[in-house]
Amino acid sequence: MKNKALLILMIFAPFFLMAQSDEQISMPKIPLDDQGMIKYVEVVKEDATKAELFKRCVRWVNAEYKNPNSVISTRDMVNGKIELHHQFRVYNTLESGTKAIAGTVMYNMTIRFKDGRYRVQMNDFLIKRAIRTNAEIWLDETHAEYSPTYASQLNDYALAKLASLKKKMQPEKEVVEEEW
Repeated sequence: MKNKALLILMIFAPFFLMAQSDEQISMPKIPLDDQGMIKYVEVVKEDATKAELFKRCVRWVNAEYKNPNSVISTRDMVNGKIELHHQFRVYNTLESGTKAIAGTVMYNMTIRFKDGRYRVQMNDFLIKRAIRTNAEIWLDETHAEYSPTYASQLNDYALAKLASLKKKMQPEKEVVEEEW
């Protein structure tokens, strides 16, 4: 019985050991869909064919993720679609300045391609626990787990992934070899 109580305490301790209070951090502007769920959507115009955009995206996935084969769930060049399932960690900063893992957030990313443009969507943000919980609880001021700190980390992570993808989807600079 003591082992179970200790295990439960160890799992939830990071949530209670926050040095920075959530009142000090302002809630970021996180995009929500019609149902109030977190959803990042962006359509980017890029001068390339559907096949070329698909190849660039595959190169991005290979460079961005340590194990790309475990991240990609759908890789369909004919229909121009790549689906990813991934996760990242959120952290608490303790009084000592040490970062402690506070939890893991799972998400889905879908990238669709057409000639001259691609559409990227990040959604289904779930907090990984015994029972998976929607990350939207961090946005709800009436909920006990309201947390601008975690919401800011989620927003920063999503925006960084989208920026990284946009950068990699641009055409590579052609290197002109010097004749001598």
